[in-house]
Amino acid sequence: MSPISKSDLDAISMTIASAMSQGFAQLTAALSQPRAATAQAKTSYRYSGFLPKGAKAAPADLASKDAAIVAAFKRRGFDVHLMDRNDPKVPYDVRPYKGWLEVGRVVHKGQKGVRGLFHLTQTDALPTATPPKGKKTKAKPQLAPVA
Repeated sequence: MSPISKSDLDAISMTIASAMSQGFAQLTAALSQPRAATAQAKTSYRYSGFLPKGAKAAPADLASKDAAIVAAFKRRGFDVHLMDRNDPKVPYDVRPYKGWLEVGRVVHKGQKGVRGLFHLTQTDALPTATPPKGKKTKAKPQLAPVA
């Protein structure tokens, strides 16, 4: 290997320095320009099915989601009645897992739901509490007092 002369080393360092200064100038120019794309990115959401926190869905959106859920259950062979959003007291037979637990039912093991919902026929009544199995203890005889 041959040694690099001082003039060659100076030329290389000047080339690197000028390239770095041009790069920094381009970087600062790009950062100083206003970014219109960020304002647009803040209003668009990555998942179109989700709403921003605190927002409420339009009734048309809810109706289309309900129709999609009913159609998915029908494909699986279930005739479903969803909760009436205007009157929740009307009986319905589709609930989430914890909703069935609240009414005293448990989802069968291995059942697949539709969007986290399960049909009444996919559940059983919760078993009643039974005493644990084990040895039965006999009552000890009491001694009668001697007279």
